[in-house]
Amino acid sequence: MKVQTESLIVSVLIILAGIGALEIGFSSSIFEILAGTFASNFLKLGDLPWIDFLSNLGLLGLMFFAGLETDPELLRKHCLKSLFIGFSSYFFPLVSVFYFSHYILGYSFEASVLIGIALSTTSLALVYPLLKEKGLLNYPAGQILLAGAMVVDISSMLTMSFLFEGINVYNLIFTAVLVLLLFRLPKWGEKLFERYSGNQIEFKTRFIVIVLVALGFLSEQVHINEAVLAFTTGIFFAELFRKDKVIEKKIRALIFGFLAPFFFFKAGYSVKLSVVSLKVIFLALFLGSIAFVTKYVGTVYATANLFKSAVYKLAGLFFNMRLTFGIVASVFGLEAGLIDEETYVALLLIIVSTSLVASVISNRFPHETSDDLLEDIFKI
Repeated sequence: MKVQTESLIVSVLIILAGIGALEIGFSSSIFEILAGTFASNFLKLGDLPWIDFLSNLGLLGLMFFAGLETDPELLRKHCLKSLFIGFSSYFFPLVSVFYFSHYILGYSFEASVLIGIALSTTSLALVYPLLKEKGLLNYPAGQILLAGAMVVDISSMLTMSFLFEGINVYNLIFTAVLVLLLFRLPKWGEKLFERYSGNQIEFKTRFIVIVLVALGFLSEQVHINEAVLAFTTGIFFAELFRKDKVIEKKIRALIFGFLAPFFFFKAGYSVKLSVVSLKVIFLALFLGSIAFVTKYVGTVYATANLFKSAVYKLAGLFFNMRLTFGIVASVFGLEAGLIDEETYVALLLIIVSTSLVASVISNRFPHETSDDLLEDIFKI
């Protein structure tokens, strides 16, 4: 099939997914994932190599905007809360899934750790738009939950990097230089914006796109998950965007209207139903149930004393969306020979289905967006 035909079909499916989401009232990201799964298994579209760049840029753009929406001062003020939520939400399901994988299902130690990591993550790429749709990002509760999700992603990245990739002096030096660069990059961007403003080449938009593309390269060099890196970069650029609402609207339209849907479509496209067997179904149901329940319990345990009931129950559902790094960990495990293809497909089914279930339940859930923070368990 020609690239032009493939791109037309994919574009139509993405548009239909958006229409379906608006009509039914669910998150568009879930419908885009389902559209990708449908295209992968019922349409002969091939490998779609051209979509990889767009989907990766969409992921980076989503995380960049999530960083822009974050209030650094609030993060510093509620740092302990975010860490507590993140660690509880990550390590409780990690230990539980590892135990059942290693001692009950008989997977090797390395494979069990990898399965635990893949099923313990929380996708910033899904949590961010859902918090935004619920209106929680306008309140401290949403900011703290977003930061907690970031802690989960960083913990996932550090766990996998330490256990499977190792940390060397070169990576530490590169990371230190990168942090210094992030401090200076917004200042350089502001000077460039002032110099080249008021013309038709849309220099500001080009500059941000170049930054996003560069993040993908840098993440490979320092072995940091690109979603976490993009989120952190967005925090550094937040002040610059607050001064220029026009560029924010332009970048928002580019990312949410064009790039982000390709990321979610690609995630669904990676699910191949042809390899589904009884083993896959059993693994998906068994490990999926454990992962969902322990993730919910771990998150609710950490948030029950912080938020009103509607908010902490929503948090338990939102943190069960493990798309981004869960897929990254699953792909790594397959390519490294730690898990077989059936386990890989089972993990993908769990990752997508739990995200879908959490989205469906949360959509029917009442929520409160005023006076979200209750008495703090940390007296700070």
